[in-house]
Amino acid sequence: MPLPKGSQLFTLPGRVPIGWDEEKRSFVPSRKVRLGEKEVEATAVAAFLPPGYIRTFLPATQWGPKAPTLPLWAYSAVGWKDGKFWAPGLFIDPDPHWDPKYFENDRLLKRKVHTFLSRNPKNRLFQQLSRCALEYHCFAAKNVFYRRWECPLPTSPSCNADCLGCISLQPSECCPASQERINFVPTVDEVLGVALPHLEEAEEAIVSFGQGCEGEPLTQWRLLENSILKLREKTPQGTINLNTNGSFPKRLAKLCDAGLDSVRVTLNSPHSKFYKRYHRPKGYSFEAVVDSLVQAK
Repeated sequence: MPLPKGSQLFTLPGRVPIGWDEEKRSFVPSRKVRLGEKEVEATAVAAFLPPGYIRTFLPATQWGPKAPTLPLWAYSAVGWKDGKFWAPGLFIDPDPHWDPKYFENDRLLKRKVHTFLSRNPKNRLFQQLSRCALEYHCFAAKNVFYRRWECPLPTSPSCNADCLGCISLQPSECCPASQERINFVPTVDEVLGVALPHLEEAEEAIVSFGQGCEGEPLTQWRLLENSILKLREKTPQGTINLNTNGSFPKRLAKLCDAGLDSVRVTLNSPHSKFYKRYHRPKGYSFEAVVDSLVQAK
């Protein structure tokens, strides 16, 4: 398909692209590329598709001896044909709220972030979300400052899983994480300072615990319980959501009783063997995750 608007293009350092050679009828590395009269070293490239799309093929490359380990992004193959870029992917989520056109005005965003921070100078959660919006270009974090749709509420610097593809924490000998994990636990007042006006004022308001820039929110379940209780004391509006690994079903039940509206449980496989290979749980069982799904239902 033509590369969707809002996609990002990457070079893949230390890697040579591999392509199909019609004469040899095989895949071969393309070490050189001709630009006019010059022949230059070829570098592999990739695309990152916008939200709503799923990649169907990976970039084909040959690693060089000094190829660095790449950060964790969903790299897709990309090609050039008929004067434009193409990528292998499928459009699977038509939700318009994640259309990149709503997140492109960085100048306006910076002004809004400045306004929010000047009004809430001591709220560390707003400071964290401003970094997520401006440095990591997190769409959900940007929503906070536009006062619309889904608002993220990261709360936990700790996690009880060791997921292979964790985007906020990786071993130093592995690869760079996509973003830094939150390094503090916000107070109930800080959570309310972000969440309450969003629930009361935002269009189609959702506030969500459990984000890419944190660990497992159920490790801070008391904070979540108290925050949810106070939010629901003050407003019935909007949706309070939790993204979780489902490791503590009893804690999840407490949050549901407090007023939690929706839950998404991370599950890479319905088979215990494969679940454990990826999530590498610390101190909880696959059966606990299944129990959490039952609790949520």
